[in-house]
Amino acid sequence: MTIMEIGSEGSYQVLSTSGDTHLGGADWDARIINFIIDEFKSKEEIELKGNAMAMQRIKDEAENAKKQLSSTERVDITIPFITTAEDGTPRNLDVTLTKAKFEELTKDLFERTKKPVLEALKDSKLSKSEINDIILVG
Repeated sequence: MTIMEIGSEGSYQVLSTSGDTHLGGADWDARIINFIIDEFKSKEEIELKGNAMAMQRIKDEAENAKKQLSSTERVDITIPFITTAEDGTPRNLDVTLTKAKFEELTKDLFERTKKPVLEALKDSKLSKSEINDIILVG
């Protein structure tokens, strides 16, 4: 998090910077991935963690689900033919993730984002009401 003062002529001054370099979007993706794997294992009694192709497909769907949940209350994650059972029968993955469940899964990660924001605000010697615009990057 960086708090900057931007002048009318395009000049800028960094007032403060703070952050958690060990926290990013991949952390939220990992929570969704684990949720999907656990739900599938619960329904089908099949472990997908050792299946590289399945894991890549799940990773892609987890990233998409995260983006969709920013504008909707639930997302249905469907991956046809994710694996085959021991008897050779193809298995599909069908999991629903709600925004509420996503927030529950990632609550601790969200809490970790607060500290750097508050530190940067304190270091800048500005109040919340003095911040005019917020730009999200990353």
